[in-house]
Amino acid sequence: MSDAAANDPTQRGWYADPSGLPQQRWWDGERWTEHLHDPVRNAYGDDGSAARSSVFNNFIWAIALLPVVSFVALLSAEETSPLLAWGIWVGSVVLAFLDRRQLERDGLVRPFHWAWALLSPGVYVIGRSIIVRRRSGRSLAPMWVWATIMLVCILTAAGKVGESAPGAAALAG
Repeated sequence: MSDAAANDPTQRGWYADPSGLPQQRWWDGERWTEHLHDPVRNAYGDDGSAARSSVFNNFIWAIALLPVVSFVALLSAEETSPLLAWGIWVGSVVLAFLDRRQLERDGLVRPFHWAWALLSPGVYVIGRSIIVRRRSGRSLAPMWVWATIMLVCILTAAGKVGESAPGAAALAG
């Protein structure tokens, strides 16, 4: 008896990616195509190019760079206004909403929710960066920019507190 299945070519369909990545690739019956299936995103037939091309929009960069406003205010004044802090917070929430909407328009499925920015702009930047990384493979650049700016702000604030602390002049001189 002959085995008929051995003579049949592999049927068209989704199969494990031959490159070994944790995704599936479409086999058209003759060759591998560029179409991928990402089980995390649950998107069939999408090669992810829309999400990969535009995940770093102006909104996320504005949120990541907003601490610079606080930093400049810290350097230029003895005290920063509580209104400035509230303005940065409200601005971050609005920008997070606009960022999520833009990501959805660009094809990213279920991006990080903007409401996390209500807790803090940093929570949104970190969460959004991680979700975008998982779904599109892009870098964590906004998160690292935000973290670097925050570190500089914290070190500068600590230096200003140290300078103004009672006894700092006695220790210095």
